[in-house]
Amino acid sequence: MRRTSLAVILLFLAFLFLTAMGGKGGGFERAPRVDKNFAVTVTDVSGNKINGEKFSWEGRVHFAGSLGMASINIPFEKIKEISIGEKKEKKVKVTAKLKDGSETLFDIEADSRCYGEAPFGSFMLTLEEIKSVAFTNR
Repeated sequence: MRRTSLAVILLFLAFLFLTAMGGKGGGFERAPRVDKNFAVTVTDVSGNKINGEKFSWEGRVHFAGSLGMASINIPFEKIKEISIGEKKEKKVKVTAKLKDGSETLFDIEADSRCYGEAPFGSFMLTLEEIKSVAFTNR
């Protein structure tokens, strides 16, 4: 009985150890594939600009966030540019300038990721690392 209990405990500890190794670390290899190609100019918080395409947010071609108590979804087709504001708790404020001339302000998870393809290869940035994203017509 004691051997069985020890074996179960060791298996459980091995499971915990192995699953802890798969965090969000530097495992980025390439941008997710998307159905629609959106060309962008991404400016990060340090001022660097990346011109890219096949842009996505978490592998999707829309932003999903919250506006007060409402959950919202804004397709990239409607967006001209987004600006990322201050981080508060685990969220950032996003101002979306829409193609129809209107603006909307919403919250989105700060650690969510944006992906794209650039001439040098793939790129990935979290929203808290981005200052702005301009959607271009290339």
